[in-house]
Amino acid sequence: MMRALFSAISGMKNHMSFMDVVGNNIANVNTIGYKSSRVTFQDILGQTLKGASSPQNGRGGTNPAQIGLGMNLGGIDTIMTQGSIQSTGKLTDFAIQGDGFFVVSDGQRNFFTRDGAFDIGVDGGLVNPVTGLRVMGWTADTTGVVDTQTPLTAIEIPFGTQVSAQSSTEMRFAGNLDASMAVGQAVNTTVTAYDSLGVAHSVKVTFTKMAPNYWAVRDSATHASFTPAPTGDFAAAGASVTGSPNTLRPGTWNVTMTAGTLSATFTPATFTPPATWAAGTPEPAITGSISANGTNTTLIPGVTIKAGATVAAGTMAIEVAQGGTSPTPVEFSTNGQWAGTNSLPTMTIDVSATGASTPQNVTLDLTSLTQFAGQSQVNLTNNDGFPAGALVSFAVGSSGEVSGIYSNGSNRVIGQLALANFVNAGGLMRAGQNLWNPSANSGDPIIGQPNSNGRGTVNTGTLEGSNVDLAQQFTNVIVAQRGFQSSSRVITASDQMLQDLVSIIR
Repeated sequence: MMRALFSAISGMKNHMSFMDVVGNNIANVNTIGYKSSRVTFQDILGQTLKGASSPQNGRGGTNPAQIGLGMNLGGIDTIMTQGSIQSTGKLTDFAIQGDGFFVVSDGQRNFFTRDGAFDIGVDGGLVNPVTGLRVMGWTADTTGVVDTQTPLTAIEIPFGTQVSAQSSTEMRFAGNLDASMAVGQAVNTTVTAYDSLGVAHSVKVTFTKMAPNYWAVRDSATHASFTPAPTGDFAAAGASVTGSPNTLRPGTWNVTMTAGTLSATFTPATFTPPATWAAGTPEPAITGSISANGTNTTLIPGVTIKAGATVAAGTMAIEVAQGGTSPTPVEFSTNGQWAGTNSLPTMTIDVSATGASTPQNVTLDLTSLTQFAGQSQVNLTNNDGFPAGALVSFAVGSSGEVSGIYSNGSNRVIGQLALANFVNAGGLMRAGQNLWNPSANSGDPIIGQPNSNGRGTVNTGTLEGSNVDLAQQFTNVIVAQRGFQSSSRVITASDQMLQDLVSIIR
């Protein structure tokens, strides 16, 4: 009889604990990142009235006879399943899709949480606005490189900080050059390059058809554009200059001279370009001077008007190498793709007027260009240069990289969020305020980048809801209540039986 009382009391006591757990789960149904708990029970070793026996002497064996002494609370487990992802639209709200915990710190020790309701503090730090704990990760260096092997630091979003100007060193182009264009026709595109001070330089890049599958590329920055000298410079000596100043290769300058005080000296004396040029054929550098009327005027690079002697009338046909530099051939295969047999062209921008670092060489990446029949269109797809700018916004990628967005349109990695995994996440200890601490059975935190080594991804503008199943919890309420009530009825019945027994004895 007394055993029944003790068993019933243990049932009432432990079903009250069951109800405590269920009540806490229900209370946290709307808690961000909350993980529900589950109660398990164990029976208490019973009193053995008769032991078991084995078969013998023609009789079968007998089972033991035991009376249980009630139940104990076996354990309270944490269910670490994924909660539902809820969109908030707030830039600083993060949810982890998969395993892992955010690492937050009070400056002395680290805590772990699934609650990603963060905000930007007055000092620019990414923090939990309720606890003030700082979100931890790694800070990128000035080039945007993150070293995840270094100790964790607080993530900061330094709004307003300046990023220095960066000179353009590479420009990447994409598009098409019309294969049906005639030899000598050109396609022009204008791009903007930046020097080390952030000064913008407008550069015209010209592609000229030289032969089937071969184009020449030049730019107004490297090969200074030139225009024929005004007619008056020659008129005094009775000379004139004809020809297109933008004709590149092949191209002809016709210098027509009449008798008078005019002299012309060229090396070679006469040069007429062929109709087509083979790829890689060097362009001869034409040098010389035209002398007239005692006037010194630069006509084209390497050609100057100055005082001279009398020459006979005649016409010289020459192709002038601008600055003595040959254009870079661009070769395409027969299927219209970049052939890659020549090195990428490099242009040099004249930045002497701005005081920027010089020389400034810019590589033109043309490997994405094609040559098919159709409209020519060449676009700049990437320019690694930019002017100075200030940080105005940021974005966090699924792998936790924090990118700063600057007023000059550039993006740069400024930090990296860290996530922690545990060998046994169910062994973590609750620390309140949606925080967890490691325990002896959870293992030490395994910290690294999101989306690596089993760690989940980061979703921006979302929060993880509680994983509490209300339907299951209300069922547990009924089960706990029935267990408690049943145990109390056992106590009532046992008490009545004891009273009856006492009355009989008396």
